[in-house]
Amino acid sequence: MIRATRELSSTPLTGFKAAYPMISADGARTGFSGLAAGGRHVYLATDKAVCLSNSGHPVPSRMCRCGFYCLHTLDAARDLTCAPEHRDAVVLEVAASGRYRRHELGLRYETQRVRRGWTGRCRGGRSASAFVDSGTGRTGWRRLVGCCARCADGRPVLEREAFARLSGQDGLDVRGDPEPLAHFVTTYSAAPVVDAELAILNARVDELRHVVDGLVRRE
Repeated sequence: MIRATRELSSTPLTGFKAAYPMISADGARTGFSGLAAGGRHVYLATDKAVCLSNSGHPVPSRMCRCGFYCLHTLDAARDLTCAPEHRDAVVLEVAASGRYRRHELGLRYETQRVRRGWTGRCRGGRSASAFVDSGTGRTGWRRLVGCCARCADGRPVLEREAFARLSGQDGLDVRGDPEPLAHFVTTYSAAPVVDAELAILNARVDELRHVVDGLVRRE
Protein backbone atom coordinates (compact mmCIF):
# COMPACT_ATOMS: atom_id res chain seq x y z
CA MET A 1 0.00 0.00 0.00
CA ILE A 2 1.32 3.42 -0.98
CA ARG A 3 1.16 5.89 1.90
CA ALA A 4 -0.32 9.30 1.12
CA THR A 5 1.84 12.33 1.70
CA ARG A 6 0.54 15.62 3.10
CA GLU A 7 1.26 18.69 1.01
CA LEU A 8 0.11 22.29 0.58
CA SER A 9 -0.38 23.97 -2.79
CA SER A 10 -0.86 27.66 -3.50
CA THR A 11 -1.19 26.85 -7.21
CA PRO A 12 -4.31 24.88 -8.24
CA LEU A 13 -3.76 21.30 -9.32
CA THR A 14 -5.93 19.81 -12.07
CA GLY A 15 -8.00 16.72 -11.34
CA PHE A 16 -11.06 14.87 -12.61
CA LYS A 17 -14.02 13.30 -10.82
CA ALA A 18 -17.56 12.00 -11.28
CA ALA A 19 -20.49 13.52 -9.40
CA TYR A 20 -24.25 13.88 -9.49
CA PRO A 21 -25.67 17.23 -10.68
CA MET A 22 -28.06 18.82 -8.18
CA ILE A 23 -30.44 21.79 -8.06
CA SER A 24 -31.79 23.46 -4.93
CA ALA A 25 -35.46 23.04 -4.03
CA ASP A 26 -36.17 26.68 -4.95
CA GLY A 27 -34.34 26.35 -8.27
CA ALA A 28 -31.91 29.15 -7.39
CA ARG A 29 -28.61 27.21 -7.17
CA THR A 30 -26.97 24.19 -8.71
CA GLY A 31 -24.32 22.00 -7.15
CA PHE A 32 -22.98 18.46 -7.00
CA SER A 33 -22.93 15.45 -4.71
CA GLY A 34 -20.47 12.58 -4.52
CA LEU A 35 -20.94 8.99 -5.62
CA ALA A 36 -20.20 7.29 -2.29
CA ALA A 37 -20.01 8.70 1.24
CA GLY A 38 -19.81 12.19 -0.27
CA GLY A 39 -23.39 11.79 -1.45
CA ARG A 40 -24.50 12.88 2.02
CA HIS A 41 -23.29 16.40 1.26
CA VAL A 42 -24.05 18.80 -1.63
CA TYR A 43 -21.15 21.06 -2.58
CA LEU A 44 -21.07 24.14 -4.79
CA ALA A 45 -18.95 24.77 -7.88
CA THR A 46 -16.49 26.66 -5.67
CA ASP A 47 -16.37 25.20 -2.18
CA LYS A 48 -14.28 24.09 0.75
CA ALA A 49 -14.43 20.51 2.01
CA VAL A 50 -15.92 19.74 5.42
CA CYS A 51 -15.53 16.69 7.63
CA LEU A 52 -18.82 14.77 7.53
CA SER A 53 -17.98 13.33 10.96
CA ASN A 54 -18.07 16.88 12.38
CA SER A 55 -14.52 16.54 13.66
CA GLY A 56 -12.50 19.62 14.47
CA HIS A 57 -9.35 18.57 12.63
CA PRO A 58 -8.05 20.29 9.50
CA VAL A 59 -9.33 18.81 6.21
CA PRO A 60 -8.02 16.50 4.85
CA SER A 61 -6.66 14.57 7.82
CA ARG A 62 -4.48 11.47 7.82
CA MET A 63 -6.72 9.96 10.52
CA CYS A 64 -9.94 10.55 8.57
CA ARG A 65 -11.32 10.05 5.06
CA CYS A 66 -12.63 13.62 4.81
CA GLY A 67 -11.96 16.01 1.94
CA PHE A 68 -12.72 16.26 -1.75
CA TYR A 69 -11.47 13.46 -3.99
CA CYS A 70 -10.29 13.58 -7.59
CA LEU A 71 -8.44 11.36 -10.06
CA HIS A 72 -5.39 12.24 -12.12
CA THR A 73 -6.92 11.54 -15.57
CA LEU A 74 -10.15 12.27 -17.41
CA ASP A 75 -10.41 8.67 -18.65
CA ALA A 76 -10.29 7.34 -15.07
CA ALA A 77 -13.21 9.59 -14.09
CA ARG A 78 -15.20 8.57 -17.19
CA ASP A 79 -14.63 4.91 -16.32
CA LEU A 80 -16.58 5.42 -13.07
CA THR A 81 -19.71 6.42 -15.00
CA CYS A 82 -19.81 3.05 -16.80
CA ALA A 83 -21.01 1.29 -13.63
CA PRO A 84 -24.83 0.92 -13.68
CA GLU A 85 -25.24 2.70 -10.35
CA HIS A 86 -23.25 5.71 -11.63
CA ARG A 87 -24.63 6.07 -15.17
CA ASP A 88 -26.39 9.34 -14.24
CA ALA A 89 -23.20 11.01 -12.97
CA VAL A 90 -21.42 13.80 -14.81
CA VAL A 91 -17.64 14.10 -15.21
CA LEU A 92 -15.93 17.21 -13.83
CA GLU A 93 -12.57 18.87 -14.30
CA VAL A 94 -11.60 20.59 -11.06
CA ALA A 95 -8.89 22.86 -9.72
CA ALA A 96 -7.71 21.50 -6.36
CA SER A 97 -5.87 23.76 -3.91
CA GLY A 98 -5.08 24.24 -0.25
CA ARG A 99 -4.08 21.25 1.89
CA TYR A 100 -3.99 17.96 0.02
CA ARG A 101 -2.77 14.40 0.29
CA ARG A 102 -1.45 12.70 -2.83
CA HIS A 103 -2.49 9.11 -3.55
CA GLU A 104 -1.56 6.69 -6.31
CA LEU A 105 -4.66 7.41 -8.43
CA GLY A 106 -5.45 10.96 -7.40
CA LEU A 107 -5.74 13.54 -4.63
CA ARG A 108 -7.71 14.16 -1.44
CA TYR A 109 -7.81 17.90 -0.91
CA GLU A 110 -9.30 20.91 0.87
CA THR A 111 -10.55 23.47 -1.67
CA GLN A 112 -12.15 22.93 -5.05
CA ARG A 113 -13.28 24.95 -8.05
CA VAL A 114 -15.15 23.19 -10.87
CA ARG A 115 -13.81 24.37 -14.22
CA ARG A 116 -15.91 22.33 -16.63
CA GLY A 117 -18.27 19.38 -16.79
CA TRP A 118 -19.46 16.77 -19.27
CA THR A 119 -23.07 15.60 -19.10
CA GLY A 120 -22.48 12.13 -20.48
CA ARG A 121 -25.28 10.28 -22.27
CA CYS A 122 -29.01 10.01 -21.71
CA ARG A 123 -30.75 6.70 -20.96
CA GLY A 124 -31.21 6.24 -24.73
CA GLY A 125 -27.45 6.41 -25.35
CA ARG A 126 -27.43 9.83 -27.02
CA SER A 127 -25.38 12.84 -25.91
CA ALA A 128 -27.35 14.74 -23.23
CA SER A 129 -28.21 18.32 -24.17
CA ALA A 130 -29.96 19.30 -20.92
CA PHE A 131 -30.93 18.10 -17.43
CA VAL A 132 -34.26 16.83 -16.09
CA ASP A 133 -35.45 15.90 -12.61
CA SER A 134 -34.34 12.34 -11.82
CA GLY A 135 -37.05 11.87 -9.17
CA THR A 136 -34.47 11.47 -6.38
CA GLY A 137 -32.49 13.80 -4.14
CA ARG A 138 -31.90 14.80 -0.54
CA THR A 139 -33.33 17.42 1.80
CA GLY A 140 -33.31 20.77 0.04
CA TRP A 141 -31.85 19.43 -3.21
CA ARG A 142 -33.12 17.51 -6.23
CA ARG A 143 -30.84 15.27 -8.27
CA LEU A 144 -30.76 15.94 -12.00
CA VAL A 145 -30.01 13.57 -14.85
CA GLY A 146 -28.73 14.29 -18.35
CA CYS A 147 -31.30 14.00 -21.11
CA CYS A 148 -31.48 14.50 -24.88
CA ALA A 149 -34.32 16.39 -26.62
CA ARG A 150 -35.99 13.14 -27.72
CA CYS A 151 -36.04 11.59 -24.25
CA ALA A 152 -37.20 14.86 -22.63
CA ASP A 153 -40.49 14.48 -24.54
CA GLY A 154 -42.05 17.72 -23.29
CA ARG A 155 -40.76 17.52 -19.71
CA PRO A 156 -39.29 20.66 -18.11
CA VAL A 157 -35.56 20.80 -18.79
CA LEU A 158 -32.62 22.80 -17.47
CA GLU A 159 -30.24 23.63 -20.31
CA ARG A 160 -26.52 23.12 -19.79
CA GLU A 161 -25.87 26.87 -20.00
CA ALA A 162 -28.53 27.56 -17.36
CA PHE A 163 -27.03 24.93 -15.05
CA ALA A 164 -23.63 26.62 -15.36
CA ARG A 165 -25.13 30.06 -14.72
CA LEU A 166 -26.97 28.91 -11.59
CA SER A 167 -23.75 27.45 -10.22
CA GLY A 168 -22.47 30.96 -9.54
CA GLN A 169 -19.09 29.97 -10.99
CA ASP A 170 -17.94 32.39 -13.70
CA GLY A 171 -16.58 30.62 -16.72
CA LEU A 172 -17.96 27.19 -15.83
CA ASP A 173 -18.29 25.26 -19.09
CA VAL A 174 -20.82 22.41 -19.22
CA ARG A 175 -20.85 20.44 -22.43
CA GLY A 176 -22.15 17.16 -23.81
CA ASP A 177 -19.92 14.11 -23.91
CA PRO A 178 -19.26 12.60 -27.36
CA GLU A 179 -21.27 9.49 -28.18
CA PRO A 180 -18.66 6.69 -28.25
CA LEU A 181 -20.94 4.33 -30.18
CA ALA A 182 -21.77 6.79 -32.94
CA HIS A 183 -18.59 6.05 -34.92
CA PHE A 184 -19.24 2.38 -35.59
CA VAL A 185 -22.89 1.58 -34.84
CA THR A 186 -25.38 1.95 -37.69
CA THR A 187 -28.61 3.66 -36.66
CA TYR A 188 -31.52 1.26 -37.10
CA SER A 189 -34.16 2.31 -39.61
CA ALA A 190 -37.57 0.72 -40.03
CA ALA A 191 -37.88 1.89 -43.67
CA PRO A 192 -36.45 -1.30 -45.30
CA VAL A 193 -38.78 -3.46 -43.20
CA VAL A 194 -41.80 -1.38 -44.18
CA ASP A 195 -40.85 -1.54 -47.88
CA ALA A 196 -40.54 -5.33 -47.72
CA GLU A 197 -43.93 -5.71 -46.07
CA LEU A 198 -45.54 -3.46 -48.69
CA ALA A 199 -44.00 -5.55 -51.48
CA ILE A 200 -45.44 -8.75 -49.98
CA LEU A 201 -48.84 -7.10 -49.56
CA ASN A 202 -48.86 -5.89 -53.18
CA ALA A 203 -47.94 -9.38 -54.39
CA ARG A 204 -50.84 -10.88 -52.48
CA VAL A 205 -53.22 -8.26 -53.89
CA ASP A 206 -52.07 -9.10 -57.44
CA GLU A 207 -52.58 -12.80 -56.75
CA LEU A 208 -56.08 -12.15 -55.43
CA ARG A 209 -56.88 -10.01 -58.48
CA HIS A 210 -55.89 -12.88 -60.80
CA VAL A 211 -58.17 -15.26 -58.89
CA VAL A 212 -61.10 -12.85 -59.10
CA ASP A 213 -60.51 -12.29 -62.85
CA GLY A 214 -60.56 -16.06 -63.41
CA LEU A 215 -63.88 -16.43 -61.59
CA VAL A 216 -65.40 -13.62 -63.63
CA ARG A 217 -64.35 -15.22 -66.94
CA ARG A 218 -65.91 -18.59 -65.92
CA GLU A 219 -69.24 -16.89 -65.35
